[in-house]
Amino acid sequence: MRAMLKWLLPGVVLALLIAGLAFGPWSQPVDVVRGAPVSQATSPDPDTLAAFSKGGCAGCHTIPGIPNAAGLVGPDLSSIGSDAATRKPDLSAEDYIRESILDPTAFIAPECPAGECPANVMPPNLGERLTEGELTLIVDYLLGLTGEEVAVAETYELVPIEIVRPPEASIIPFAEPPTTYSDAQVLLGKYLFFDPRLSGDANVSCASCHQPEQAWANGQALSDGYTGTLYFRNAPTVMNTAFLDYLYWDGRMDGSDMPTLVRDHLTEAHFMNTDGRLMVERIKQVPEYVQLFQDAYGANPSFGRTLNAITAYVQSLNSGPSPYDLYLAGDENALSPEAQAGLALFEGRAGCSTCHTGPTFSDNNFYAYATPVPENPDIWADPLRHITFRRFFRQLGTPDYRDLTVDPGHFALTLNDADWQAFRTAPLREVGRTAPYMHNGVFATLEEVVRFYNDGAVSGVPLGLSDAEIAQLVAFLNSLSSDPVAVEAPELPEYQLRTLGDNR
Repeated sequence: MRAMLKWLLPGVVLALLIAGLAFGPWSQPVDVVRGAPVSQATSPDPDTLAAFSKGGCAGCHTIPGIPNAAGLVGPDLSSIGSDAATRKPDLSAEDYIRESILDPTAFIAPECPAGECPANVMPPNLGERLTEGELTLIVDYLLGLTGEEVAVAETYELVPIEIVRPPEASIIPFAEPPTTYSDAQVLLGKYLFFDPRLSGDANVSCASCHQPEQAWANGQALSDGYTGTLYFRNAPTVMNTAFLDYLYWDGRMDGSDMPTLVRDHLTEAHFMNTDGRLMVERIKQVPEYVQLFQDAYGANPSFGRTLNAITAYVQSLNSGPSPYDLYLAGDENALSPEAQAGLALFEGRAGCSTCHTGPTFSDNNFYAYATPVPENPDIWADPLRHITFRRFFRQLGTPDYRDLTVDPGHFALTLNDADWQAFRTAPLREVGRTAPYMHNGVFATLEEVVRFYNDGAVSGVPLGLSDAEIAQLVAFLNSLSSDPVAVEAPELPEYQLRTLGDNR
């Protein structure tokens, strides 16, 4: 991220060049000039083009004659040469433009595309970043923009998107979320979560594997990787991830670092296979996205803000109240007699609550259960699966990764023999809606899972539960799921591309 900022900042800094160039929320529909053609006489020379390019002014402004200067953030500079003379009575147009660059707080322009321009957004050291010659070239060019040579500009209207937290973004009833997000950030994240344009070939989205109708999993024993690739682990639900200490089945990522997990899934070849730079350019060609980013972050689309917005949406997907929660709150009828008997077993003889603890019913620890491998003759049929499997563990630094024939689990991180094929304790919230089970989806039903543990998978000693008690425990486990929330996929906005070759 630090390296990314290093090459992004120079463009952003000078894109805020004139004192009125400021960020602010989009609150009304506006007609946005995408860049207006100018006469040949006003086209800049190569040195002037280089000065503007170095500054990155095109990222935030409409500047006639400057290639790609179709920015939506700062004010339209098409007539700045004449407008500047009216800003401060004691300054000429040239002196005003120069002062705006060198002392951006001296005067704030009266209007930005979103309305009033906020103060204190211009960096105070632009004079140090530009040479005197570059500064003069920019000032001289802007002085020539009086609006007289500008033809009628192509416009489009930004349709305001209502900033309302999606109904599926629940407030979890059993704990306070460690991080809260604004409604605008959650809404932007939802659009991005469902948008396949974030993938390399615009074919898959986050929602392709984390489907709302499957409780934000995909209902498959083995996750879909990129198209045509069978991935080697079950895709877990993304519900309640804000409350997890570890992410991934092997715990290879801290629970507080969801943006990095989002980054990996967007960029890894076996997931969405995208280039972050290209992805941001795609997003910038969608005016509604520019509006949503402004609403959410007060800034234009960027790779980091994309990761943060998707994180905001994912970490808002929390369980509503389950029958178990209602029972704890005093509603004795919320749990059936069978489920109440299962609760007693869960906390007693079955010993489930030893590991399945806390608000998500997970102690966030790692255990080796000798989970069986799915009996599927086609499980290794896809040669890309072999490649993905090996590359995954090579990245983790796993010794002899080419010789692996089973998933080593937590061992890949610790290289401790005791962690061989150990996986994190699965959270049990929504467990009734997230079949199949275990890291490799080997069990199709909760009854199969309970019987696996009943046979002594944890302690090596069978639990001795009867068929009736197994059914009671399953009834309790099903009571840990909340009612499904109807999730409506957003209607994704379309591109508004500038015509190629028109120097706009």
